[in-house]
Amino acid sequence: MNNEQRLQLSQEAKMEMENLLEADETYEHEKEQEVMENEKKRKKNVEKTVNLGCNGCLRCLSLSLGSIWYKPCRETPVIPYPKKSSEPRSISSSSQSLSITFTSWFSLSPTTTFPSESSSPPPNRIPSPPPQPVWAVRRQHRNRTVLLRDRKPDLPVAPYEWATKQRATVHKLDYLLSRHISEISGEVQCKRCKRRFEIQYDLVEKFKEIGVFINQNESSMLDRAPSNWMSPNFPNCRYCRAEKSVTPWISEKKRSINWLFLFLGEMIGCCKLSQLKYFCKQNDELRTGAKDRVVYSTYIEMCKQLDPTGEFILSLINSVQEQP
Repeated sequence: MNNEQRLQLSQEAKMEMENLLEADETYEHEKEQEVMENEKKRKKNVEKTVNLGCNGCLRCLSLSLGSIWYKPCRETPVIPYPKKSSEPRSISSSSQSLSITFTSWFSLSPTTTFPSESSSPPPNRIPSPPPQPVWAVRRQHRNRTVLLRDRKPDLPVAPYEWATKQRATVHKLDYLLSRHISEISGEVQCKRCKRRFEIQYDLVEKFKEIGVFINQNESSMLDRAPSNWMSPNFPNCRYCRAEKSVTPWISEKKRSINWLFLFLGEMIGCCKLSQLKYFCKQNDELRTGAKDRVVYSTYIEMCKQLDPTGEFILSLINSVQEQP
């Protein structure tokens, strides 16, 4: 292709572009003129209706409300403002048998008080029930299928009469009291004289102390065991009279640990972290984190096993509140 042909093609393209721009300008100009003519016609029609005096016809009102500078006819009667009334008004149309009722907002005086602003409570208010213990509303952290896959099989024989065949699980409080099991015993050992003996705890009294303590201090614990659970106060030795030298004897076999005895004596903090994780694994509890978190989860799970619904602790709290 020669240079002359290229110049000719470029000139033709420029001519086409100029023609297109001129066509667009003429189209926009014609459009503006058409809009202005329509507006002039509309103003003329409005002036005619105003001069004729239509006595408030719908056409005049619609035209007068069409723009901010239009004014209604002089002979149009002034529509009065609706009066204050508490009765519902209805709007009905001739074409359709439809009625819409509404209450006028003008009936509300400035001195009207709403229920939320009243100072005195309603007379028939039902008192809210006391909050449930934390173990009664505590959710499960893991899926049931994962739990059954990780859990070990049940034991052939329960290690204690208050325990079940399922590992790291005890019977409910109602079941134990129906079988006249009111005292829980366990082995302890003195650090000084190395003698081993048994001590007993009252089931109802000790569970009452722990349950009420958890219910009262739940908000301050923040899912962590307090200091008295992590380093418990040990009892004195009955043989050598050494103070705070008796520690629980914990079996090396995790399936034989006396969890209920440790719970009532508030000595679960003496267990190793691996033993606590074993308990939480068998009971679908969170077993990660620091030791104080795992100890807290163990105490909550023991309360859940003894009193799943929290009715026992709630009855104790209500009886204390009813006392003068």
